[in-house]
Parts: sequence; C-alpha cells; structure tokens
Amino acid sequence: MDAPRTAPPALGPGYARLLGAGLLGNLGDGIALVALPWYTATLTGDPVAVAVVAAAGRLPWLGALVAGAVGDRVDRRRLMVAAGTGKAAVLLALTALVAAGAATVPVVVAAALLVGACEVFFDNTAQAVMPMVVPRERLERANGVLWSVEEIANRFVGAPVAGVLLAAGAAAAFGAQALLAAGAVGVLLALRGDFAPAPAPGPAPSLWSGVGEGLRWLWRHRVLRTLAVLLALSNFAAAMNLAVLVLFARDVLGVGAAGYGLLMTAVSAGMVLGAQVVHRLVALVPPGAALAAALAVQGGGYLLVGLAQQVWVFAVCFVAVGFFTMWWNVLTVSLRQRIVPDRLLSRVLAAYRTVGWGTVPVGALAAGALAAGLEPAVGRVWALSAPLLAAGALSLVLAAASAAVLTTRAVRAAEAAAPGQRRSTGSHSSPEAVDPSSS
Repeated sequence: MDAPRTAPPALGPGYARLLGAGLLGNLGDGIALVALPWYTATLTGDPVAVAVVAAAGRLPWLGALVAGAVGDRVDRRRLMVAAGTGKAAVLLALTALVAAGAATVPVVVAAALLVGACEVFFDNTAQAVMPMVVPRERLERANGVLWSVEEIANRFVGAPVAGVLLAAGAAAAFGAQALLAAGAVGVLLALRGDFAPAPAPGPAPSLWSGVGEGLRWLWRHRVLRTLAVLLALSNFAAAMNLAVLVLFARDVLGVGAAGYGLLMTAVSAGMVLGAQVVHRLVALVPPGAALAAALAVQGGGYLLVGLAQQVWVFAVCFVAVGFFTMWWNVLTVSLRQRIVPDRLLSRVLAAYRTVGWGTVPVGALAAGALAAGLEPAVGRVWALSAPLLAAGALSLVLAAASAAVLTTRAVRAAEAAAPGQRRSTGSHSSPEAVDPSSS
C-alpha cells in the first residue's frame, strides 16, 4: 500500500493516488492564487481589470452542466487526465508569453478562462470519482483528509512559495504551476480501477437531455436545491471579497507580494484545523446549526476585516472563516455524494456547482465596479474596503435564512431517503464507523 501518512490505509490505494493528484494540483493552484492577481496588479491598478481576471477564472463554471453530462458518459479517470493535460499546456503557453514580456491583461484573462475551463472538468469529475474509491461510510473522513492536504499544499505551501517565485519573476511562478499540473496528471495515470459511470436504465440519453435530467433532479430535491441557492449567494459574497483583495492587501494593509502570500495562508490555517476535527463535530453538532453558523462567521469576519483594516484582524478573522468553510464543505459535499444516484452523480454535482458557483464572476465584477465607483467619493482605502463590508452584510442575511429554512430535520430526512451504498473500486479493509469528521 502506498497511502500517505495522513490517510489511513483502510481508505485504499485508489484514494491515495487521488490524494496525490490533489496535492500536486493544489500546490500549483496555491502559487496561482497569489501570482495571478499580483501579476495583474503589476500590469494595472484598476480594480475593474483585476476583478475581470478573477471573474474569468470562475466564468467557465457556468458551463459545468456540460462537464457533468460528459462525466456521466465516459471513463472519469480519463476525463480528469485530459483536463489536467490541457491545463498544463495553457500554463506553459502563459509562462512563455510572460517570459517574453508579451502577456497583457487580455492575455491573462484568456489564460484564466482556459485554465478555469479545464478545472471545471477536472474538479467536478474528481468529486464523482471519490465515492468510487472510498466506501460511503468513510466519505467525511476521506473528504476531510483530502481537503486538509489540499489546503496545506494550496495556501500553507503554495501561496508563500509564490511570493518567493515572484521575486524571481512571474514566469517562474507560472512555470512551476505548469509543472505541478503535469505531475498531477502523472499520478492519475497510475490510478487503477473501473471508473466508468453506472449505466443508465434503458437507452442512453443525448448529451443535452442528460444535462436537463441532472438539473431537474437537483431542482426537485428540496435540501440540495436550498443548499445550492445558499451557496450561490454565499459565493457571490465571497467573490466580492476576493476579487479586489490583492489591492486591499497592498494599498490598505500595506503588504508586499511575500506578505500577501502569507496572509492567504490564514484561511488555509482555519481549513486545515477544521479538516482535523470536523468529522468529530459532525456527530456532536446538528447540521442545520452548523450550516447557519458557517454563514454567520463568514459575514462577521468580512465585516471586521473591512472595518478594522489591520493585518492581525485579517489573520484572525480569516482563520475563523476558513474553519467554518471546511465544516460547510465536509457536510455538504459528503451529503451530495451520499444521496445522489451514481448514474446521475457527475451531472447533479455539475448542476449544483453551476448554480452555486455561477454567481462568482458576477460577484467579482460587482466588487470591481463598487470599488471603482466609490473611490472618487470616499477615497481608495474605504473604496477597497466596501466590497468586504457588502459581502459581510449579505452573509449575515444568509445565515438567518439558512437557520429558518435548512433545518436539521430536513437534512436527516434527505439522508434517510438516500440510495444504498455506492460501489467502490478501491481495495480497503472491512468497513468501520466514521470517527465521532472541503470543498
């Protein structure tokens, strides 16, 4: 068995390889998390332009329904390999253009769009592969370990490394991300098993009718529909915060590239902590209360950061936001993996993400427009703080709505009505109970 130390051997070698691919890919994504907005900010100080780059990376999620339909028709491992290969190729091209001094803002926007498109296929399919290598009763543990490792790679390692690489030049940062994306593909090539989706009863539907079937299944499921709408509005708020965060850090908090990379580890610290304990909290705290608390902490954290405008407040608040974000992720992703039939899994996951993440580019553009519109009247400091304040207020409203409509009784009823245990192709020992456990 070649499972890493962070994962119990019982989760299986297939899970270990999925974990390894996630580690390498997220290490590269952590570099991009800092390098892409910082490089854009060196090309222009316009909040709208910086927000457009942020929006471009998430815009492809509006096409996630197609990715989900494809993931329910083809071998899912092969689809992940193809998407990862495309991502590496785009990043190599961007590296060459940056090194040649030919990468303008439109070039960066185009690269973000193409990388985002590849990630739609890769990330959505990865969630559908998880219950094929891990028994359903261990999904909270498996997801928690995966996200813990990914967050360590993404923000604890990748983000600070990006600050160092940027000192050598942006081309070094993007080149490193390209190599790591290629490495993730290499690990996936070693993943063994049958990753074709379960066959649908009767004739196979057309691509577009399959897309519609996944969307209809989601929309008819009250709990998942409610979660998708809450996620959409929460992600709108989060995108408002993140879109101009690089300018807030540089021009309000006064940090450089290395300092910005370190600041971005705050959310990761909370998420990693959350990943270690959430599988235990799941057994202690009712899910309805936990979901509402996650939104409330997000809102309070954003408001405090926008009002205080201090580095230490940023660090403390974003650790808390990260912890509760992980709690939300473990609860909601494990719930989806449990209750959606395997033959529909990729399509329903994609429909959920289309609804939940489709607001991200809109939120990013709204933040840029809000900051740019307010700057002449209130000055740059408060203009760059305004998206945080608006995002915090919206998140608090969502917390109240979640407490009212997404009750623990509704979540328990959805779990009780779930189909039987999903098949798993990974080898593992006899089932054991989940320890008393993002996205």
